[in-house]
Amino acid sequence: MTMKSILKNGLAILVILSIIVSCSKDKTLLFDESTAIYVYSLPDSTEYTFATAPTSKVTDTVLMTYRIIGNAAPVDRAINLVVRNGATAKAGYHYKLGPAIVKANEFAATVPVYVYRKAGLKDSTVQVIFDIKDNTELKAGFPTKLRYKLTITDILSKPTNWETTWKNYFGEYSQVKFRFLLTVTGKTNWNSSPLPQDSRYLSQRARNALLEYNQQNGPLIDENGAQVYFP
Repeated sequence: MTMKSILKNGLAILVILSIIVSCSKDKTLLFDESTAIYVYSLPDSTEYTFATAPTSKVTDTVLMTYRIIGNAAPVDRAINLVVRNGATAKAGYHYKLGPAIVKANEFAATVPVYVYRKAGLKDSTVQVIFDIKDNTELKAGFPTKLRYKLTITDILSKPTNWETTWKNYFGEYSQVKFRFLLTVTGKTNWNSSPLPQDSRYLSQRARNALLEYNQQNGPLIDENGAQVYFP
């Protein structure tokens, strides 16, 4: 082998080694790149009311879900949740934020918020917004999915999904109708999405109860002067 061939082969080997080292560095940088996190809950808000629960219930838990963009890590990582200015819900009084942690080797996290029934909530509604902020472990992810809004009250209010879910089974909303449903069905969480068979069961139970009520007391009239009925 001539000196020229040796030099040519040596140069080729150096080029290949340089490419391998460069790729290795790129992979390391990609792996080490800061992971981001965003709100995964749909919807990204909860309107919680104690009014649908028995008076003996003085605390409950709202769950917020988050998901990372990037790689899982072999250690737990903290989510930096910051209360936005202007919150009317007081930490430690109306609510308490639970551990905000993405556990080791996990891609998602569920963060509990413990809410408390207070006398002032009988005639008021308080709210708090939790914003994701950067920290050394997790960066803020998608710009439109960085906040979670929680409202807390003890006022009977229209379920957030009445128009999209319950209206099909119970018709137009009224407080009298809703209180009747709470009484005869025993259901307390009306903001969740039920299974079709559960909705049909609740609907039939409500119709039977309303028929019995009307036979014993005459038509049930709501706050708008309209007779309560179920389609």
